[in-house]
Amino acid sequence: MRGETRLVLLGGYAAKTCPRATHNEYDITVPRPEVEVSPELQRLFDLGRDFENDVFAQWIGLDNDGLVDLRDYDHDKYEHIDATLRAMEYGVPVILGGRLPDDPDGGRTGKPDILLRETDGPGYHPADVKAHFVLDKRETGGLVTCLHAPALANATALSDHGLRYREPDLLQLAHFWRMLEVCGYQAESPYGAICGNDQSEDPLLAWYDLTEPLFRTFSRSQGAVKRSALERYDHEHGFRLDVAKAAVQRKGSVDDPEPLVVPIGQQECDECVWASVCVDMLPASDLSGGLRGALSVREYAALRDAGIGTIEQLAAKSAEDLLTDGYLQDTAHLTRRASRLRQAIISAQLARDDAVLRVKPETTIDLPKADIEIDLDIEWSADNQVYLWGALLTSEDDSRYVSFFDPAAVEADLARRCLAWLRDIVTSAREQGRSLLVFHYSHAERTHARRILSEEDWILDSWVDLLPYVRDSIDSRYGHGLKVVAYHGAGFSWRDEDPGGRQSQIWYEQAVHGDAAAAARLLAYNEDDVRASLAVRRWLRGIGQGSGNPDQP
Repeated sequence: MRGETRLVLLGGYAAKTCPRATHNEYDITVPRPEVEVSPELQRLFDLGRDFENDVFAQWIGLDNDGLVDLRDYDHDKYEHIDATLRAMEYGVPVILGGRLPDDPDGGRTGKPDILLRETDGPGYHPADVKAHFVLDKRETGGLVTCLHAPALANATALSDHGLRYREPDLLQLAHFWRMLEVCGYQAESPYGAICGNDQSEDPLLAWYDLTEPLFRTFSRSQGAVKRSALERYDHEHGFRLDVAKAAVQRKGSVDDPEPLVVPIGQQECDECVWASVCVDMLPASDLSGGLRGALSVREYAALRDAGIGTIEQLAAKSAEDLLTDGYLQDTAHLTRRASRLRQAIISAQLARDDAVLRVKPETTIDLPKADIEIDLDIEWSADNQVYLWGALLTSEDDSRYVSFFDPAAVEADLARRCLAWLRDIVTSAREQGRSLLVFHYSHAERTHARRILSEEDWILDSWVDLLPYVRDSIDSRYGHGLKVVAYHGAGFSWRDEDPGGRQSQIWYEQAVHGDAAAAARLLAYNEDDVRASLAVRRWLRGIGQGSGNPDQP
């Protein structure tokens, strides 16, 4: 391969992921990383694959004569393509697991999860299966179909929900639409569908017009304009195609062309296979490397254009110094750009000072206090089902952790058990003339309580979210998550060496299959979460009394 010019064929993921990853893939001078996928990330991959298999199994189980499953051809690329072309030529209504012909001129290759034939024509719409929600309860409108009548012509309009418009999903659909155009099997109208897991027992296909202007993007002439999924895809894919073609020319000689993109630290880097040979190699002083994910790629690029490329340089600035015509023009399409920049400056100052947290100047904290205080924390699965309620009760004469966990129970039953316990505590407190408050960290507990049972049942007016108090009083380099604040501020440590929400989902899956050690680990993790919440609350009260400065364990 080193002596050949490599053909550039980009899959459907390229347009929605970092262009530097595309460069690394095609630049042979970049070392190949030794990739070891974390158990948490592998679990996400497995969940996506399992959900797709479940959707396909339901579809096949409908005993639909107008369906063909081509996944068995995946072992041979060209047989796979031939089988897909034959199915489209025959007009098969539903094609699962097909593969479209490569598009060498456009630099495309791809395997759409689903191809759906239009009812009154020979063309096809692309569709993908995604293990996330496609419906939005806050909106109304949008078209959906079901598995037994999936074609766009059968779509019905939503009245009590709306659609979620996830740009990465729609860019992937646009990729397959362009491939259908090249091979001549595109439908008359440029629509694509996403099958989400809003209702796993009877999945819905949410339909999207790929020409509808949905996404607010940067415009050099207008500052910000809305563009369609196809417009966004054409731009992003075209750029990555140029990136890859330039990377292919690099052979390790002095005559190599310069890369079109350089490493810039971003949130995507945390799960990117190239991180170890890319952003991890940036100098410690590099702004995007040191504050990975604090800003977007365009914001970092705008700062570089303003001569700000290091942590020291940003830490010495104020937002007013930088919110000038150049920066404002280059970031005009971004929401909250001023507040994001101010937070990045704070993070840079903390990084410069080798600190994680600091108390904001002249902070006053008036945190509510009660005779009986309960710290509440929940754990939920990847499919958004709450499987554990944990509570720490603290008073002058009592301190105990109580959990409501049963791998075989449904979430409503667990919620009712927790609610019944809370009611007993509230009743007893009232009889004794004692006050009671329930503390939680962020909105998750309140949101899921409302979703599972009614707000009236939970008596949510006695619940207090600690997170706003933390944000109002503490500057943080790494955000205001419970683990950052409890460890670096309150000096609290979890018993588990690698605590986290994704890990707990893995332990839950193991517990469901009878692993007692995983269940014990999960309960210990949850207990530590509520004890951390208590530690943060005590630390905040100490700050309010003039003590409790952030510690750096």
